[in-house]
Amino acid sequence: MRIVWFSEIKWNYLRTRKQQIIGRRPPDVQLVFLEPFVRSARNTYRVRNEDGVVCATIPFLKSAPYFPWRTVLDRGSARSAVDFIAHKRIQRILKHLGFDPPDTGFIISNIYAANIVSRLPKKFLLYDCNDDHSSFPGMRSWTTAYFHKTAREADAVFASSEGLFDKVVGIRGGDKGCHYLGNGVDYEHFQQGAERTETASPPEKPRLGYIGALAPWLDFDALADLARRRPQWEIVLVGPVLLGVEDRVKRLTSLPNVFHLPAVSYDKLPGVLAQFSVGLIPFRYNELTRGVNPNKMYEYLASGLPVVTTRFSTEVEKYPDVVKAVDPGEDFVRACDDVMSVLSPRGEDTGLAESARAVARENDWNAIAAAFWSRVGELFGRF
Repeated sequence: MRIVWFSEIKWNYLRTRKQQIIGRRPPDVQLVFLEPFVRSARNTYRVRNEDGVVCATIPFLKSAPYFPWRTVLDRGSARSAVDFIAHKRIQRILKHLGFDPPDTGFIISNIYAANIVSRLPKKFLLYDCNDDHSSFPGMRSWTTAYFHKTAREADAVFASSEGLFDKVVGIRGGDKGCHYLGNGVDYEHFQQGAERTETASPPEKPRLGYIGALAPWLDFDALADLARRRPQWEIVLVGPVLLGVEDRVKRLTSLPNVFHLPAVSYDKLPGVLAQFSVGLIPFRYNELTRGVNPNKMYEYLASGLPVVTTRFSTEVEKYPDVVKAVDPGEDFVRACDDVMSVLSPRGEDTGLAESARAVARENDWNAIAAAFWSRVGELFGRF
């Protein structure tokens, strides 16, 4: 089976749903990963091999919130010009690799490739919907049309959350071809990391931590409130700072018990989580986060950590024994108190930790990827 994946992120970005699913593809799948141009990253237009995956950078249209020339793309003619260049580039790559488009399955997670995909011959189109990209902060109004076009024209859709599933069904006018397939965790990876750090000395103070992008959808006020009310705890944020929130991060980390660490490699992540007592997901409530099924939740749980989160999505309310989903403010602080009250001095309660790991095992990427590729195989047989 030959597959072309139109991605909204680079292959060597954070280890996300795409890398996890692609890394578990069946041996008979030949795959080309087409990634977007990103100003701050390495953009390699030649075809290359990364981790056994054929990759190439494509100048895809995009609506980056802080792109200085983004208003140019408000003109349809400008967007068409970008699509034309990207289309020609993709045709050359597929020809070079010997991919015959009519016999090739397309998987799209980049809504801005919708017009290009429409013009290319293909065996089928599968939309892996893992975010409502039209709801990201600062997006241009025309991005919604790309989201709707992608959802409508796909032969099948995988939605990673119930919120996204409902939205896609509404756009398509029914649930035919739509499937819910959530996010998960590489359980073995996080278990091995935890075992390697078992003998490490625990932090002097209880450490409540967040891993992931420091972005506009993070509730900085909730974190500041928690830090002020509980000065005896350390609040640790691990991840890149996205454009537009630098001042908010600076103000938050000016508090004496709040610390920011840069993003760590995927290999080192289990060791970082082993130093936490509680995993935090303080997201704001908005249309974007309503459709989020956070990978970090399952990574926390695989590390034996209880989770305290704001109630931004139905996905975080499914495991109330180990994931406390509450409103920001007083409830958020009280939930942290409740969890901390049952933890041992080292930050782990054996019963709670095992319950957390049991949930993570149920959401292992191996099972999710198997379901994904099984559906892809069905699509090849159907068309």
